[in-house]
Amino acid sequence: MSASPSSQAASAQLTVKVARAYYLEDKTKLQIAAELDISRFKVARLLARARETGIVTVSIHENPSAEMTLAARLRHRFGLVDSIVVAPVDHAAARDQVAMAGAAFLATRLSPQDVVGLAWGRTLAAMSGFLGGLPPVRAIQLNGSLGDDLAISPIEILRRVVTSAEGQAVPIFAPLLVDNPEAATTIRRQPEIRRAYEAFHDLTIACLSAGSWEPTTSQLVDRLEESERLALVEAGAVGEVAGIFLDAQGRPLEMLAGRMIRIPVDLLARVPLKIVIADGVPKASIVLAAIRAGLVDAVVVDHALAAELLRLSEPED
Repeated sequence: MSASPSSQAASAQLTVKVARAYYLEDKTKLQIAAELDISRFKVARLLARARETGIVTVSIHENPSAEMTLAARLRHRFGLVDSIVVAPVDHAAARDQVAMAGAAFLATRLSPQDVVGLAWGRTLAAMSGFLGGLPPVRAIQLNGSLGDDLAISPIEILRRVVTSAEGQAVPIFAPLLVDNPEAATTIRRQPEIRRAYEAFHDLTIACLSAGSWEPTTSQLVDRLEESERLALVEAGAVGEVAGIFLDAQGRPLEMLAGRMIRIPVDLLARVPLKIVIADGVPKASIVLAAIRAGLVDAVVVDHALAAELLRLSEPED
């Protein structure tokens, strides 16, 4: 049975109202859903209908910015699925700008069927604060905790994402690094930790930050014993991603892996979409290493880091 003229008119009016709120008033899908007492999924459907029926049209007047050019060069150079380059700002604001862009990028990629893995760090913590109105995804903590700063802990990042998504959390209530392999084995056998390790196989998206070695931006590096740091330096470590140490060529350095509670490097490599969100020139070596390791499919970075990645990867004459 076809819809009556009155119901068709009401539907068209609702579509226009939703489109106006989203495109002209800059309201989020979650805000629109609350104001109109409809689900955010219906908001998404109405926005799609507005585009399909011509209520909303989009024109692109392209004058490529320096950031668009850098992003295209990154995709071409490294074979990335996507890349976002944030315009230069003062250093103090760069992290928040990149984090905001990372949150927007993640929101466009998530669907209710996704299983998203979350590492830890200051940039991801900032990103989690900008998220809103995500679909109800399942979120997995990729590694144990480190240090006592709760604001940037993986548990807190996981909590924020799941709160935004109204989804299911799979946390890891354990430290990232323990004293010996025997202790790590015992922890991995605990039902809650085993559940997280099993969930690693289901991941469709992973959100990663990058910790550099020199200068040190990695909280993990600061926690190592001097002998452990020396061993990693001698092996060529340039930093870590999700607790996975890498050398400049992207080779994993696994001398501490037996003592760590984190996603194994082979499982991380299998995740279909791995997003690194980072800012600052000091991160270039470790982000490039992660790309070479096959641990990166997309990047959200600032202008300075993008330019340095391209410079470091220039082919030798």
